[in-house]
Amino acid sequence: MKVIIKFFLNLFFLTLITFFSIILSLHSQNVFAQNHSSNQNIASQLLPDPFIAYLDADIPIADGFDFSLGDANGEGEYTDLKTKKTYKGYYIATKYTEVTSLGIHPGEDFNGSGGGNTDLGQPIHAVAAGRVIAAANMGALWGNVITVEHLFYENHEKKKIQSVYAHVNEIKVKPGQKITRRQIIGTVGQDPDKKYYAHLHLELRWDLSLAPTFWPSAAKKNQQWVEQHYAPPSEFIKAHRQLFIPQNEATLLLVDHDCYRMQLYQHGKFNKEYPISFGQGQGRKRQRGDNKTPMGMYFVILKNRGFFAGDYGAYYGGHWIKINYPNTYDAKWGVENGLITNEQQAKIAQAWSQRQATLGNTKLGGGIGFHGWIDNWDLKGPRHLSWGCIVMQ
Repeated sequence: MKVIIKFFLNLFFLTLITFFSIILSLHSQNVFAQNHSSNQNIASQLLPDPFIAYLDADIPIADGFDFSLGDANGEGEYTDLKTKKTYKGYYIATKYTEVTSLGIHPGEDFNGSGGGNTDLGQPIHAVAAGRVIAAANMGALWGNVITVEHLFYENHEKKKIQSVYAHVNEIKVKPGQKITRRQIIGTVGQDPDKKYYAHLHLELRWDLSLAPTFWPSAAKKNQQWVEQHYAPPSEFIKAHRQLFIPQNEATLLLVDHDCYRMQLYQHGKFNKEYPISFGQGQGRKRQRGDNKTPMGMYFVILKNRGFFAGDYGAYYGGHWIKINYPNTYDAKWGVENGLITNEQQAKIAQAWSQRQATLGNTKLGGGIGFHGWIDNWDLKGPRHLSWGCIVMQ
C-alpha cells in the first residue's frame, strides 16, 4: 500500500502489508512553464482539484532514469562499426557547467573510450520513458537534435524534466511519439561541419520553455542561472534510478494538507474520500518532538485494530496504521542538517526503497501513522490534534 501525504500540495506514499502506498502533501511542480496570475483570488478559483492534478499524466510516467550510452549504468562494451575493434565504456569529455571556448556547458559530452570517431553510430537510448518534443536537424554545431519530455514523481512532488540529445547521426523517433525507458531513439553522430569527433551531447533541462538549441552563454546567462534551469546529467541519473509510480499501486492514499482531505484509490480508481486532522505542529515534520505531520511518499508497514493499552491508548480510536517514516528524502535532509549520520541515512534509504520499516529511533523521529480518535471531532473546529499522525473520525 502506498500513501502520499500532502502539505501545501505535497504528497506522501505508504504501503501496507497488503501493498498500500501513501502520499502526504500533493505537489505538482512545473516552475518554469507556469504563467502566474496577478489576481490570486481568480487564480485560486481556476486551480484544478489537487488530487486530479496530481494523478493526471498526459505522457508516460518514468519509473527511473538510466544512462543513454552503453548499458543502463553507462558501462559495457561497444564495437567500432568501421574497424570492428571493441572498446570498454564511455567517459565524460566535457563536464556540466565546465567553461569552454563556447561558454558555460549546460550538459555533458559523452565519448567512447576508444577516442576519435570509434563511437560513431552507436545506439542512443532514452534516459527514461516520455514523449518526443522535437526531432530534427537544427543546423550548425547542433546537427540532429532530439528533445524528450519526462514526467516523474519524486517523494511527494510531481515533476517534469526534458532530456536533449545533440549531434545525433540517425534519428529513430518522431515528434509526439511516446517512448519507453532505454528505447533506442537515435545513434551517435557529429556536428554538421565535423569540427569535433563523434560524441553525444546530453542535457537535462528543468526549464521546459527553452528552444531545443538554446545556449545559455549566447543569451548571456551565468553559471547560477544554468544551475537553476538545468540538472547535472550523471548526478541526476544516479539519484533517480528507481522511482515509484502512484497510479500503479494496488492501494493508494493521497492526503492533502491544505484542505484536510484524504482520498483512497484502488487499482487506479477513486474509491472514497475522508475528512482528516493532522499534528498539533504547523508545517512539515523534520525532527522528533515537533508534533508535525510528514510530507512525502511512504509505505504502510503495520496495521492493528482493537484495544490499545496505556494512558493514551484511547486516542488511537481502536485503529492504527503505521508508515515507514522517515523516508529517503527525510534522511537526506537529516544528514545535511546534522541530525543523523551517513550510515543511518544509508540504512533508511535501503529500507524505504524496499518498502520496509525504517529507523525510528533517530533525531528525525518515528512512530508516524494513521489512527482514530478518542471521540468524534468537529469538522469546523481545530484540525490539528495529534503528535504528528493523521487522525480520522
